[in-house]
Amino acid sequence: MAQPKSWLDSALEVLQKGGRRTVRDIVSDIEQHQIRAVTGQTPEATVGAVLYTALQDGDPRVRLVGPGLFEYGINSPATSKVTLGRLESVPPREIWPDEARNFTPWMLDNAAYLGEVLGLEIELEAREHPIGPYYLDLFGRDISNQCVLIVENQLSTTDHRHLGQLLTYAAGTKPQAGTIVWIAPEFRDEHRDALNFLNSRVRGESENQIRFFGVELGVVRIGNSVPAPQFTIVAAPSDWSEQMAEVQAAAAGGTRAQAYRAFWTRYLTALDKSAPQTTKVRSAPAANWITANYLRKGVSLNLAFIGGGLLTTEIYIDLGHRTRNLDVFYGLKDSAQEIESELGQTLLWDELPGRRACRIRLSRPGEITRPDDHDELIAWLIENQVKFKQVFRSRVEALPSEIWDRGIPEDDASELPSGE
Repeated sequence: MAQPKSWLDSALEVLQKGGRRTVRDIVSDIEQHQIRAVTGQTPEATVGAVLYTALQDGDPRVRLVGPGLFEYGINSPATSKVTLGRLESVPPREIWPDEARNFTPWMLDNAAYLGEVLGLEIELEAREHPIGPYYLDLFGRDISNQCVLIVENQLSTTDHRHLGQLLTYAAGTKPQAGTIVWIAPEFRDEHRDALNFLNSRVRGESENQIRFFGVELGVVRIGNSVPAPQFTIVAAPSDWSEQMAEVQAAAAGGTRAQAYRAFWTRYLTALDKSAPQTTKVRSAPAANWITANYLRKGVSLNLAFIGGGLLTTEIYIDLGHRTRNLDVFYGLKDSAQEIESELGQTLLWDELPGRRACRIRLSRPGEITRPDDHDELIAWLIENQVKFKQVFRSRVEALPSEIWDRGIPEDDASELPSGE
């Protein structure tokens, strides 16, 4: 089953037809010619963002020929005069007049922007989430690190009140937050220093670490073009920026955790070259497994080294309740023959009796302690991650809506995928 085209590829297909087009024209043509589904509340902002990013990256296929006006770059007629626009900043309050009524709902629907700058696969589940008598702006999950994610927003320069709220919410979520994000248009030095101080002092096991991020929010546009959001990291955990140093140490012979991080770093680099945009994950974990894709709430595509010297690609199902998990599991298993035929592989369909979660797994021999085999293992994982995502995503999305909407209380116990 073909993977949907990216927004950039879809926009380029429109531009290749010739002529000059605004972002609005491009989105209209994408929808009219059914190049891909036009989803989200702000598709024009999304297309504008990917085109301006392509320009900044030097992609020769995109040319800006006037304010907010694009054409296909390769083989376009040479001109003696190149018209360039000026990138201008827009006050965020011009786009979102009110933080609670405008920005927070937009952020809930556009989590991908934040996930991309953090280098994490994230999901934002709810806004105005109650914490005792208070209300957290955004509550969700950091899929890459398998922990609670919280976000505190403001549309003004950072202040002490919001810092206090951030720490109160971090301690008050159940389970407690592992990834904590503060978004503001401008960070005072003392608040940036406070987040860096917290990151330097907070310690924990690799599966129970706490991360604080400060993210500055900006908005840019060229001329009369559609404005595009711009997120910039101003504070982050030390290991977020020092990851490559740890990878190099692992290559020289470090701990098993370092070896895992080195392997997943190599894997993500190879995946990005071989199959770009297959995952949003940019940060490699120091663990035996990685969540590579999130297919829907509670359904993830994981890769892992497990006991018995095996390497796996699997669909892991945990919606928080055993009944829901079995509904998804058997909803997919009804198409087992077609799925295995499309993958060209026989899968292990494991409902995991006695546990809450279920899994659908493909495995092969593979060990982190045998570096000579790593190139072969990486190639195998890339091939199967791409196939699993293509084959399972549409089937997960096609499952009956009542599976996701039924009001079943969540189990108290929580589980981590592939924790073997």
